[in-house]
Amino acid sequence: MSRLLKVSNEKILRGLILEICEQSGATGASIELIQVALKYHIQSITKEEVLNTCKYLEGKNLITMNHTENERLKISRDIVYLSSKGQDLLDGTITVDGIQLVGD
Repeated sequence: MSRLLKVSNEKILRGLILEICEQSGATGASIELIQVALKYHIQSITKEEVLNTCKYLEGKNLITMNHTENERLKISRDIVYLSSKGQDLLDGTITVDGIQLVGD
């Protein structure tokens, strides 16, 4: 894949994750839920790709991530929440390099 195409795909992926987080509201979205939702837009995406992209967005303060686990039920999840800065980006009041929102 050419470098230009890879960079474009990463920008779109970041925007899609932000939009999924917005739709999830206050309950947030797990990495697994985001991966399933992205399969409608991106044919094959791994959990690691989603997690790495979420870490990138967290570094830009566009999302927050919380690790939740229940030892009794043997459940472990990373939950992703849209931050106020991420909401501002989706609302169009700020711009951030490296992210392309769908429809832009």
